Amino acid sequence: MSAGKRHASVVAKCILFDLDGTLYTSAGYSDRLESEILDYVSEKLRIPENACKEILNERRKRLGTLTRTLASLGIEREEFFHEMAGRLEPGDFLRKDPKILLMLKRLRKRGFKLALVSNSGRPLVLKILEAIGLDVELFGAIVTSSEAEPKPSHASFKVAMKSLGCTARCSVYVGDRIEAELRPAHDLGMQTILVGRKESRSSPYVNIVLENVSDLPAVIRPSPLR
Repeated sequence: MSAGKRHASVVAKCILFDLDGTLYTSAGYSDRLESEILDYVSEKLRIPENACKEILNERRKRLGTLTRTLASLGIEREEFFHEMAGRLEPGDFLRKDPKILLMLKRLRKRGFKLALVSNSGRPLVLKILEAIGLDVELFGAIVTSSEAEPKPSHASFKVAMKSLGCTARCSVYVGDRIEAELRPAHDLGMQTILVGRKESRSSPYVNIVLENVSDLPAVIRPSPLR
């Protein structure tokens, strides 16, 4: 395990997890998803894929997230994610990771309340969880773009914490993107843990950096605060 940045550990009662790039990584799935995104948006905008790709790349770079990019193009996110859930079979690319399942079970046994906060729509999130072998019952709350305005909006974080009965001061957010996830979580008063990006140790929005999310139990302690 390698942990860096400011604190050897954080103290929390609730843990909010990102999904994509945090609880799983898969280059094959990411490539397939990008292909389907390009195909769908190209069809919706009625423009060639090469021109569509340039537009998507520019706007995602400027706006920071796919959901913001879709909105800027006039594409309704629920319709988009419903379509993606129909087109994609995450199980063709993703595999169960016993270490992740064991980590979540260990955290629950130690008394932590867990939530999942994803920018994807609920149908696709459920298919991904099934593919990686994580039962929805592991989480006290699952907040997707179907229930709240997606990150970096504060809305999804607030919905998750309210569902768990926790405040920001006793919550920690675990994710792989600083500007889209950790910065808004930090601005709400949450502690933050960045997964897999050593080059970002100096960010003021990051409390701890972990190479592997499965190492989380070693750097977090239960808090008595509510």
